[in-house]
Amino acid sequence: MKVARGGIERALEYVAERSVLVPHGCRYWVRSLTTDGYAKAVVTEAGRERTVRVHRWLMELLHGPLPPRTITAHSCNESLCVELDHLSNATQRTNMRQMADQGRAAGRAHLGYADTRGSLGRAQAIQAALRDGLDLDALAAAMLAGEARPLVRQALANGYDAEAYLAAVRASDPSSALVPLFPAEAAEEAPAAPEDGQMSLF
Repeated sequence: MKVARGGIERALEYVAERSVLVPHGCRYWVRSLTTDGYAKAVVTEAGRERTVRVHRWLMELLHGPLPPRTITAHSCNESLCVELDHLSNATQRTNMRQMADQGRAAGRAHLGYADTRGSLGRAQAIQAALRDGLDLDALAAAMLAGEARPLVRQALANGYDAEAYLAAVRASDPSSALVPLFPAEAAEEAPAAPEDGQMSLF
């Protein structure tokens, strides 16, 4: 269901209060996760509670119900990211093809660039790094720990540098979509961790 502009603005505020925008452009969710590392929330719509994957919920609010077999894909390849500019609707087939083209597909003889911790492990490490506020060195260490791409590992090895990180990602994954680069001053402090309140749209 597509909601009125005021509902979308409230939803974006809800997401902003529960996430941290980092200098390379991702907005990392700092609350509940699904078992595969995606942002999860409980929202109330028309008096009914439901648990949602935040990235998909945002796309449904903006565009209405997604067509059958449509997924919400991340151009940044970060399951924890809820930045609207990094989200688009796609088919699972297209998403899997992009993953294979980038060498991120897993399998019995996986030689690609998937994070060795899996998407949940990576998401949890990034959340832990942001738990006490935006600490770029902790973020770099969390991103580096399971990173398999040599150029990205090299870029993160000496600490966090958004431009070096994005350049290494692009060089490692030339078929990936370009992720917007935010200046360092656009980064936000991690929100305080009060109760994980629910969002009511109506």
